Amino acid sequence: MAKDITEITYNENEDILSFWRGNPSNVSIEIGDFIIDVDSSSHIAGFEIMNASENLNIPDKFLANIEKASMSVLYKPNYVYIMLKIKLKEKEKDISIPLTLDLGHKKLEREEVVFQRQFKEPQN
Repeated sequence: MAKDITEITYNENEDILSFWRGNPSNVSIEIGDFIIDVDSSSHIAGFEIMNASENLNIPDKFLANIEKASMSVLYKPNYVYIMLKIKLKEKEKDISIPLTLDLGHKKLEREEVVFQRQFKEPQN
C-alpha cells in the first residue's frame, strides 16, 4: 500500500478531533458525534470526533498535543471495526470504535494508517 499523506488536527474551540488521510471524500456518514468520510473505493478517508475530550475521556490540553495516531480498520461484509491508537506526550491510549456500517466490502480486508501531526512553520 502506498504511503498516505495524513494529518491530525484538533480544534480546541469546537472540541473537534480530525484525522485525514489525503484521499478525497466521496460521502460523509454521521453517527452520533462521529463523522466518517468514505472515499470512492469505499475505504475510510478520514473521520472527525465531535466533543472529542468527552467522547475519548482525554482532556483538551492533551488532545491539542497529540504527536501521532494510528488507525487499524477491519472491513467485513456487514460492518467496519476501527481501532485508534493515540500517542500523547506521556502515554498512549487505545480507542475502539465498532461501527455497524456496510461499506460494500465482499471479503475481509484490513488496513493500517499512521497519522502524523503537521507542524506549521512559524510565520514572520
